Parts: sequence; structure tokens; C-alpha cells
Amino acid sequence: MVDQCAILLGGLGTRLGSLTRETPKPLLPVGGTPFIELLVREAWRQGFRKVLLLAGYKSERVFAFVDALRAALPPGHTIDVVVEPEPLGTGGAVANALPVLDERFLLLNGDTWFDCNWNALCSADFVGEGPENASLAVRAVPMADRYETIDFEADGQVRAVVPRGQALAAPFYVNGGAYCLSRDHVRGLGERFSIEEDVLPRLAAAGKLRARAFEGYFLDIGVPESYDRSQVEVPAQRRRPALFLDRDGVLNHDEGYVGTTDRFRWIDGAMEAVRLANDLGYYVFMVTNQAGVARGYYPVENVTALFDWMNAQLRAHGAHIDDWRFCPYHPDGTVDEYSRAHPWRKPEPGMLLDLMEHWDIDVPASLLVGDQDTDLAAARAAGIAGHKFAGKNLRDFVALHLVSQTDCKEVTT
Repeated sequence: MVDQCAILLGGLGTRLGSLTRETPKPLLPVGGTPFIELLVREAWRQGFRKVLLLAGYKSERVFAFVDALRAALPPGHTIDVVVEPEPLGTGGAVANALPVLDERFLLLNGDTWFDCNWNALCSADFVGEGPENASLAVRAVPMADRYETIDFEADGQVRAVVPRGQALAAPFYVNGGAYCLSRDHVRGLGERFSIEEDVLPRLAAAGKLRARAFEGYFLDIGVPESYDRSQVEVPAQRRRPALFLDRDGVLNHDEGYVGTTDRFRWIDGAMEAVRLANDLGYYVFMVTNQAGVARGYYPVENVTALFDWMNAQLRAHGAHIDDWRFCPYHPDGTVDEYSRAHPWRKPEPGMLLDLMEHWDIDVPASLLVGDQDTDLAAARAAGIAGHKFAGKNLRDFVALHLVSQTDCKEVTT
């Protein structure tokens, strides 16, 4: 499982003129928030706990940004900065950070927003197990004059990286600025080199590079027109519907007060259901009553540890749960601290409403999948559709009720 996200920030941003005279391009505001903060929070959302910013131009502004953002760090997360001593190119900037890079890492362009599933890009079943393998995200666009294009087989194997302006025929698949790389890919290539012009073509020629096509919103903020459009488009596309999932009986077999990994068994198609929702542009939330805490069967810490284990399993399979809520209370409990009614306990909608308050959710387009009438009652009270799951394959069931969120997102170059 890849846990580190490195983000390239070193470019001068000359095409944006006076906007970048005192501010690095990735720190420019988009919808009132520094663009790099949107990328960092997206990395957190998808489960990447270690963020590394590769800075160059006006690096003191990057350090100030990080100092301010550290107050918002989720528990167990880190954010650090490495500064290139002089412009080294995208590859040189990564090589300069070798002492603090994980063996395998996600690399992002700091001026590109590509709404796609980074966990799927980095999953071992796609990129391969060995450190010699790499992958990149690609996007089909109507015109590719500003980008090199990627020629690849149906299984993702890259045949060639086609230089800018030399693509012969549509569909044009462009480099989306997201890569899964290993440390070995940037070793021994000198101080100054390019990921796009040096590393990717070498990997393609060696048969070690795979491309994964995604259909999500794509925007490079590097030119004035695109930067202007980003002020409205990027915040708008971050608002998305949510799939709320019960836990016991939906994600895992309900064997009665499951509080440890040894008693947890995934429902058939559960991981695939979460990944499908991720790929289609939904938030995925888990909302679960955990009366086992109130009844003294296991402590609160077990519930949290089990969720962390679940999400690690999901991420290894190219999926993730964005956030979750649980209710440890029950009026008939034996643990005094938790022996009472609570507005978060389904059929009350408290868990769903709290998530709606903390996330930018398209509520009318959201839905809940549960296995009990209390789940459906909570959905109704929160103003969303509820669907009762009776077992069998969760992916097949969820697929009946989800709608791709990429259909209405314009491709932007």
C-alpha cells in the first residue's frame, strides 16, 4: 500500500505573469483556498498519510503555508517540505528528495487538478509488485496541443510517450500529472532531468510503464484562461453525492458484535462496491451502530482500530472510505458511560447529518445502503434515499443505484 504523496511545486509559473511574481503557482488561490491546499486535502481524503512538498521558487512561502496548515493535520499524518537548491527539472526535484522518499510513492503535479482514484493508480494489482514498475493517470481530451500524449494497449501497457504536437489521431490521451513511482526510477540520472521527457519514455521502452485512463474533471491552472475558470469549476466539482454504508451485514458478515479483525469477514463484492463508488465520483461514508461498546464486549479503541484495518485493506485494493461515524451508545448497555439513548444511534439520523455538516455533499443525489429497517429510517430522516441490502454481492447491488459523476463534467485542457 502506498502511503506517501509527493507534490511538485518548483515551477516558475511564467505564463501566469504578475500573478506568480511573488507567489508560487500552486499557492495561488482557487475559490478562496490555496490550490496546493486543495491537493493536500485530496491526498488526505484518499488515505495518503504522508505528504511531501517538493519546493523551489519562493520556497519561504511554501514553508509559511505548511506552518499554517499543520494545525489542521489529521491524527497520524505528516506534511514536510524539501527544497531544490536550484531549478533541477521535475525529475531532479524528485531525486533531490530521495533521502525522505518512501520506496514507492504517488507523485503529483502541483498545478493540475485531476479528479481520479489515486489508490487504483497505485494498487499492486495494476502497477505490479516490483519496484521496477510504474504507472500514470491519463485523460482523454479533444485537443492535445499543449501536452505530450500517451499511446497504450487495452491492458494499460504503454507503447510510447508521444512528444507534444506529434499525436496523430484521436482519442488523445494526455498525461494527467499523477504517477506511481519508485525510488529506483530517479536514481543515477544526474542532477537535472525530467519525469516527462526522461523517466517515462525510458520506462515505456523497458515495458515497465502502465497507463490508467480516468474520466474525472481535469484542469491545468498554468495558463490565465484555465486559472480563471478554476475559480468556479474546481470548487463546484468538489461537491459530490455520497454513498453511506452500514457496516455489519453490508460491508462484512454480521456475526454478532464484531470488534476484532479475526472475526471480520468481508461481504462478497464489498471492496469492489467501495471502489466502484470511488471511481464514479461519490464520497463513501460508513455509518454504524456499535452497541458492543455499551454492552462491554469491546472498547471504543477496538472500533477505531478495526476501521483503520478495513481502510488499509480497501486502499491495497484501490479503494477507500472517505470518513465514518459510529455510535457506541445503547439505552440497555452495561457500561455506564455509554448506557443511554443518543441522536447518533440509528434510526436517528445524527451520524448522517454530522457528515453532511462536515463535507460538501450533494444531498438530493446521495443514498444509503443498509440491511436493517433502522438504516432506512435514518436515511429518510436525513433526506436521502435508502436501499435495503439482503446479502449476496454488494458490488452488484450498489451498481444498480449509482450514477457516474463524470458524465456531466466537461473535459478541460
